Amino acid sequence: MSEEAKILVVAETDGEQIASITYELLQGGRITQEKKGSGVVCCAIIGDRVAAVSDELADYSDEVYVLDHSRLRDFQSDVYLSCLTAIIERIQPSIILMAQTINNLDVAPRLALAVDAPLITDVIEIGNDSTGSGLVCIKPVYGDKAMAGFRLDAQTAVVTLRPKSFSTATKSSRRGKITQVTLDVNQFVARTEHVDTVTGESVSLDRADAIVAGGRGIKDVDGLAHLEGLIQALKMFFSNVELGASRPLVDRGWVPPSRQVGLTGEKVAPDLYVAVAISGASQHLSGITGSKKIIAINQDETAAIFEQSDYAIVGEYEQVVPALAQKLKELS
Repeated sequence: MSEEAKILVVAETDGEQIASITYELLQGGRITQEKKGSGVVCCAIIGDRVAAVSDELADYSDEVYVLDHSRLRDFQSDVYLSCLTAIIERIQPSIILMAQTINNLDVAPRLALAVDAPLITDVIEIGNDSTGSGLVCIKPVYGDKAMAGFRLDAQTAVVTLRPKSFSTATKSSRRGKITQVTLDVNQFVARTEHVDTVTGESVSLDRADAIVAGGRGIKDVDGLAHLEGLIQALKMFFSNVELGASRPLVDRGWVPPSRQVGLTGEKVAPDLYVAVAISGASQHLSGITGSKKIIAINQDETAAIFEQSDYAIVGEYEQVVPALAQKLKELS
């Protein structure tokens, strides 16, 4: 193995496929390598039947470590943690990059404790400190009202990256080395058991290219039809368009909790975020700070959402949203 310090990216899987956020993590790894001035970007992929897709990761990293085992078909945090810890002890990385996902909210803190490393969560940028020699992780604090920098001084650190904060990595000029990890996964004890999967709506707002979100000003459940019309129009311009909502619509039972955006919901960073009848409470704004463009539609010209928007439309959503959808259809 290389003598250089290793930057380990923990790949995310979606079933037997590589999740798109993995390529954002790999870009974060390349940025870290650039800021450090050296280092080897490694990638670890853990799961069942992942060996077939792991070959693609070699086009984006210098080294790939593959742990493929049937017991890893269903996510069990104890088993996954033990596997990841064993890989880390083997390759001794200086920085471990993970996605800020629901599973890693469980795994990352326990991993940091297991390898005796500091943990920095929800990072949106990696840069150099004032001396230019040290690394600093930037993350939102106080409900995304301020940014804080955390310098990486420890020998090893665990860092989770917020989805959509980094661009997608491009292929390297040379392929990395692939190593199959041999590990007795059956020796690891699981304190939880996967009984069944509850079927229902599955939505990943963090992967959406555009989101149309409704707020308290939506007068009744039928008002969501206007938002659906705009979503259909936007699908002519974006590949993945989703419906979102602020907490009041979730509390009313009009949309499922999986579509809630904000401090107690999902933090999103789409290319376009359309806020319809949303006043702009700080709890909601904390979930959309990463959005590339924000369009706000509200009949109250003093609404706080306008202060965070790139484009503000003052008017009743029942008139504005259908007109906007119609104009998009004409442009297509």
